[in-house]
Amino acid sequence: MCDQILKSVRTLAALLPLLALAQPAAAQRDGSWEFSGGVGALYTDGDLASFLGSNGFANSGSTPSRFVPAAAVRVGYNVSNHWGFSIGTDGATGSGVKYLTPLAAATYTANLNAKFSPFFTGGTQFTRITGENSRKTHPTWGAHLGLGIRNMLSPNVALRLEGRIAAEHYAELPGAKTAYNSILTLGLSYFTAGRRAPEAAAVAPPCPLCQVRVDTVWRTPPPPPPRKCEHGVAPAGAPVDQYGCLVLRDTLLLEGVHFDFDKSDLTSTARPILDRVAESMLAYPEAFFEIAGHTDSVGTFAYNFLLSARRAAAVRNYLIGQGVPAYKMTAVGYGEGFPIAPNATVEGRALNRRGIELRVKRP
Repeated sequence: MCDQILKSVRTLAALLPLLALAQPAAAQRDGSWEFSGGVGALYTDGDLASFLGSNGFANSGSTPSRFVPAAAVRVGYNVSNHWGFSIGTDGATGSGVKYLTPLAAATYTANLNAKFSPFFTGGTQFTRITGENSRKTHPTWGAHLGLGIRNMLSPNVALRLEGRIAAEHYAELPGAKTAYNSILTLGLSYFTAGRRAPEAAAVAPPCPLCQVRVDTVWRTPPPPPPRKCEHGVAPAGAPVDQYGCLVLRDTLLLEGVHFDFDKSDLTSTARPILDRVAESMLAYPEAFFEIAGHTDSVGTFAYNFLLSARRAAAVRNYLIGQGVPAYKMTAVGYGEGFPIAPNATVEGRALNRRGIELRVKRP
């Protein structure tokens, strides 16, 4: 049964990247507190359930049910867009047996500011079990791993689905001393306000008569660059204004920013292009950007998602090194999720390994 649970966890882990393809939400949740509550079910290890039954924990001396209704509460702090820490407790009761599990955990989230945010969690826990006639038992140590997904229903409220499997050492068990219990909960999370990104100073008054389409939303663009863009080279086919700066609107394909097979290191060809991109981004102080990475279909979906995310992060880090403020950029890996050509041919796969895309977002 433990093998089946682990296989299910690995399968869910492979599917989670698909849920991270949503666009970033408007709220800034870095530095926020997160309050969570939910209900679900606890699945008890077979050896532990037999032990509880043989020692009179359950009603009428029977073996307690292995599926038990459960509830969970948690409070956490999101240190950054990816990392957070939390404490909480799970409670469950069934067949006259009560389970109380305080826990502490660290959480890694793919993108906390996205509408869909898959996350992994791990930490320590200790389950106190009480039964008939005040019988009690508890482990000498325990640890858990888990994964889940948040779906933002509003800027501050998210639907939270989480599954965990725990390993706990019970010295009283007659055979193997380690019990593997798992829990699945569904509930809500509430986020307090996060840190505000610093506001960029306006260089010149906006042009009220100019309208530029950004994705599918029309907005007044920032003023034209007041200085020339002279470093690096412009991507092939990219529009350039009279100052030598790239015209940044909608989605710009950075042709020439490619990566070696199965690599996320920038090439010597990519760096001069990114130098011109960085100068151009600095000339648009009111704009925010998404750096999107893509791959072909060679390899597993989960691996391609992570590879594209590393490539997008490498470009973002290089642009930060060239002076572009970090808060103005979000790196997102889309893996093989958005092909522009069939993956059945060599030529199609080459097109799907297209260079990084730079997308202009609303502030």
